[in-house]
Amino acid sequence: MAENPLAIDFTGIPFENPFMLSSAPPTLDAKRVIRAAKLGWGGAVLKTVMEEPTVDPRTRLGAIRVHGKPIGMNNIELLSRHPLKTWTDSWIPEIKEKTPKDFVIVASIMSGPEPEGWTTMAETLSRTGVNALELNVSCPHGSPEKHMGAFIGQNPDLVQKVTKAAKKGTDLPIFVKLTPNVTDIVPIAKAAVQGGANALSAINTVESLIGIDIETATPLPFAYDAELSNPQSTYGGFCGPAVRPIGLRFVSQIAKALPNIPISGMGGIERWENAVEYLMVGASTLQICTAVMWYGFKIIQNLKKGLIQFIARKKYGTLSKIVGNALPNITSWTALPKLSPVVARIIHKKCNLGKECLVACADAGYQAIRMKGKQLVVDPEKCDGCGLCAVVCRANAIEFIKKP
Repeated sequence: MAENPLAIDFTGIPFENPFMLSSAPPTLDAKRVIRAAKLGWGGAVLKTVMEEPTVDPRTRLGAIRVHGKPIGMNNIELLSRHPLKTWTDSWIPEIKEKTPKDFVIVASIMSGPEPEGWTTMAETLSRTGVNALELNVSCPHGSPEKHMGAFIGQNPDLVQKVTKAAKKGTDLPIFVKLTPNVTDIVPIAKAAVQGGANALSAINTVESLIGIDIETATPLPFAYDAELSNPQSTYGGFCGPAVRPIGLRFVSQIAKALPNIPISGMGGIERWENAVEYLMVGASTLQICTAVMWYGFKIIQNLKKGLIQFIARKKYGTLSKIVGNALPNITSWTALPKLSPVVARIIHKKCNLGKECLVACADAGYQAIRMKGKQLVVDPEKCDGCGLCAVVCRANAIEFIKKP
């Protein structure tokens, strides 16, 4: 195994490990970034800065929970609330001084649809000594109302124009952070590359309405006024493990369409297994926000440990040998084999007789599961191999075999 199995090159920047903090509350000031760096994160994308700071409502976060555990979060928070000068003259120099030399610092910038703003912002942030720039053309709330964020990121022509403009203002690598709030992300990704992007970051949050307080008919999260009366809300950005399937979809589509473009993947990464999933669909660095907000910076220890052990167990040797491994197995629906002779079988030593499979198969499947004595069994003649029983089984006691 290589001396450091987690090391990887990304746009010519050497990373000690692929894990970065994404541009979000965990990177809202120097103090937090420095603490994360000392705990072992590979890098950080700083909270997005603009020519002028923004303001936020209170409250601005809401969650979806299953059995009390959050699975997704909505936010209506915008960008950095601190002046650009605070970042350029104070915080970025402090981060550079107090973090390890190999810690990668990426500045996130946003401007409007006119190219001059992007050129100026790129020039200004490049002078601070950061390693790269990330263009935020994907914020789904607030910014589009000002013809920024996802307003730009949903338009290939604008994406190409602002990327080209930012490239004009810097020699640093440029990452373009893409929005999932499009029907097809590939034309947007191609436009960014045509504009000069060195890498793509995917995905930003999914535009959403997290829920409604049905007692008061008020959307969530509540945004209070000064008198704590008449709370309102708006569409926000959905993140967390519930969006991981969307992130994996978009990263894989970009990787298949643009195999030579580095991708920084994000969206619902909580555990090292999730990191491997993103690596296998084409990402080579990984950005994390929600899991840090819920569980703290120290999750990096288990992320790194688990990934190192996986690389050793599978004899990959290096991180780069994982990247893209699943892509050949992602095909079109038309190309999939149809009605192969696969049926379910219950693994009795795992089964806890919860009967979720029995109910699901009876009402929405093929009535193939029944009780036989004190065991649940599958009738292979009735089983259609749909997989519903495995979806609802909490004991992971279903396997699939060739029909006897």
